[in-house]
Amino acid sequence: MKRVNILLGGPQSEYPDELSKNIKSIPGPWVGADRGSLHLMANGIIPQIAIGDFDSITKKEQKLLHDNVPIFEKFPPEKDDTDSELCLLLAREKFNAQEYYVYGATGGRIDHFLVNLFLPFDPRFSDFYDKLYYKSATNTIRFYKPGRYEIYHEQGMKYVAFVNLGPITHLNLFDAKYKLNDFNSSHPISWASNEFISETIDFSFESGIIAVIQSKDKK
Repeated sequence: MKRVNILLGGPQSEYPDELSKNIKSIPGPWVGADRGSLHLMANGIIPQIAIGDFDSITKKEQKLLHDNVPIFEKFPPEKDDTDSELCLLLAREKFNAQEYYVYGATGGRIDHFLVNLFLPFDPRFSDFYDKLYYKSATNTIRFYKPGRYEIYHEQGMKYVAFVNLGPITHLNLFDAKYKLNDFNSSHPISWASNEFISETIDFSFESGIIAVIQSKDKK
């Protein structure tokens, strides 16, 4: 399967236009975490999976999900994993997709966002963190394993940042507005507010994890 869509519990104010205006045109099955499942149903989409502790919705709303969603999994609030971790792991198990589009992962509570940002360091995500694509109204995030890549300028996004989430070796930004040559670091750095000077940027690195963030200012 090429694409699976995942809606987490982040605020609707952070939804990109495709989600807030024309959600039914988005291809692929849906997975909902907690309140995200209710938003899907309210917009005429029955998710294949609803998962979470559901502590933010009523018993009546939980019953609605239980009665309509093919896979409904409820966990106690006192658990080791966040709803987003549970959601992504089950989506990986059930669909084994080429891409996981994740909405609602970057807004709202900062502690929840950091869980989502640091997922690549959890061994359970090691085989598919580079297939995750976080998307909000003003930001997108993709994760990269060591190698050489060509990334494309996403429509509407002004800036691009290269963030080494931990130690990094031999990071090169070849044709961005601000280039970087053979950079090494023992700690995370956000190379923020870079820009495309053409439709693509090539970059490479030999070890570590890179998050590439394309963004624009909020109106």
